[in-house]
Amino acid sequence: MSRMFLIVVLIAFVGVCTAQLNFSTDWGKRSGSSAGSDANNCKEPVETIMLIYKIIQNEAQKIIECEKYA
Repeated sequence: MSRMFLIVVLIAFVGVCTAQLNFSTDWGKRSGSSAGSDANNCKEPVETIMLIYKIIQNEAQKIIECEKYA
């Protein structure tokens, strides 16, 4: 009896579960745009990168100083 109930519940769960796949032509590596044209979009300004570097360096220095007193 419990096996039959389990099978019915399993079938009900499978029937409720649905999925949808969408494939669009303007997404992914085959989007039609050349790789060279998108390469410039990923470049960050040097000032931004240097600011991030300095922030990380300052935080690392704080950690080192905290370890000295611990």
